Amino acid sequence: MKRLAIHLSLLFLFPTCGLLTGCGKPSSHEQATLRVLCGSSMATPVQETGRQFGETRKARIEYDLGGSETLLPKILAGARGDVFVCHDPFEEKLKAAGRCANAVAVGWLEPVLAVRPGNPKGIRSVADLAKPGLKIGLGDPRYSTCGELFVNALRQRNLYDGVMANVVLQGRTHAEVANGLIVGPLDAVVVWNFVMRLYAGKLEAVPVGIQYPATRVTVVGLTTSENPALRDAFLAWCNQPQVKAVFRQHGYNREGE
Repeated sequence: MKRLAIHLSLLFLFPTCGLLTGCGKPSSHEQATLRVLCGSSMATPVQETGRQFGETRKARIEYDLGGSETLLPKILAGARGDVFVCHDPFEEKLKAAGRCANAVAVGWLEPVLAVRPGNPKGIRSVADLAKPGLKIGLGDPRYSTCGELFVNALRQRNLYDGVMANVVLQGRTHAEVANGLIVGPLDAVVVWNFVMRLYAGKLEAVPVGIQYPATRVTVVGLTTSENPALRDAFLAWCNQPQVKAVFRQHGYNREGE
């Protein structure tokens, strides 16, 4: 009985760790984690930026990569995340749903008409894409903002029927469309500007003089963030000139910049 009484007295002197030390919670030396949902079109510069931020802040970066149009429903359904890297118009959709805490623009996307180096088919304008026998590839306008912008430009110029008759590939990813030209049978493709840098030397841009609506690349802080301090620190980091320079280096800039 004496031994039992001693044990009970020790229990009252030294409460359970859950009361004093917070058992099950991360210890102070564990790295904080920033969860980044990132549109696949922006993956390369975002991962470079995330690496630099993580090294500086001693934070761990977790990525969920996918199409912006597939990540958005996940966020609205409650997926865990601190920031969403996307392009227009997805920031506005998050604002409308009350999920945007803050946002920073870091670059631009713009459709580019690309051909094989040397332009063997002599394509000089969008109207040339209606020439009989050409094979053209672009992003599926139902899923691709790039494809949608290009198709809208065709309609505005009364070129839709003639050009779309030559479209033999409407892809879901920029890699699929670009490789249709690089290793496939296509004669011309419409891709985002950064693809030209990604496949440098394998594609040649054809200036066509189309002024597309501005499409920003934005880093959006989510209101559902589990670590708002780290979220805001990352947004501040992305607002630095050197971070925006990383996006320019990877081709996320408008023609003439």
